[in-house]
Amino acid sequence: MTSRRTGTRTRSRLLAGAALTATLVCTASPAWAALSAPEAKAYVVSADAVAGMVAVAPTPASAYPSGGTSTLAGINVGPFASNALLTATTSGDPQAGTSGASATIDSLGIDLGVATVSLTGVNSTCTATPTGATGSGVIAGGSVKLPLLPAINLQAGAGPNTGVDIAGVGTVLLNEQTTDANGILSVNAVRISLLPILNAADLVIGHAECGGAPPAEAVSMINPQVAAVGGTAALATAAGVVLLRRRNSTV
Repeated sequence: MTSRRTGTRTRSRLLAGAALTATLVCTASPAWAALSAPEAKAYVVSADAVAGMVAVAPTPASAYPSGGTSTLAGINVGPFASNALLTATTSGDPQAGTSGASATIDSLGIDLGVATVSLTGVNSTCTATPTGATGSGVIAGGSVKLPLLPAINLQAGAGPNTGVDIAGVGTVLLNEQTTDANGILSVNAVRISLLPILNAADLVIGHAECGGAPPAEAVSMINPQVAAVGGTAALATAAGVVLLRRRNSTV
């Protein structure tokens, strides 16, 4: 009687172990990036809708899919003014799991009310593969001019997330780069954030974002290494259950 009870308890433990192993295999982390397909977006200018400033939706804008190039021959909307061509481009390849984006404008003037900003050679780019994304947002030159004060020069080709504080106005962030939980990299050549006293407006110039994904022909839901380990453990557990049953029947 004691042998049968001991065998029953041992078999229950083995079955519980098998169930736990199956659960671990089913909840294993994916082997690939979080996106199921490559994505990309790009636009040249945008501005928040706040009191005292006209809102400007992302202009001109492009998104992949379906991708392509969107252009605008000059702009004179809200705080932005330019006679130069604005260009936003996106592309992607689901078979390779890649995407790309770019936003450019040769010259742009920005009227903040309390200050003016001049930019030249704005260019943002982003390139993504299944293993990650890289990009940059640069200007050839730029300055911020406040009344009765010397102009504040903005660095050409600044490193990622270079901040410039403008007293009484806000912050200018050059080559802003951030990556979200899905691995999508967002790049802004210039981001201007005004102080709350100036309605905390937020302006973006030269935006490009992109994210890669597994190649379409090789999407994997479970890490092969995890699956192999889990499968081996499950087989070992099953073999143990069979041996235990044979032992119990003999007893």
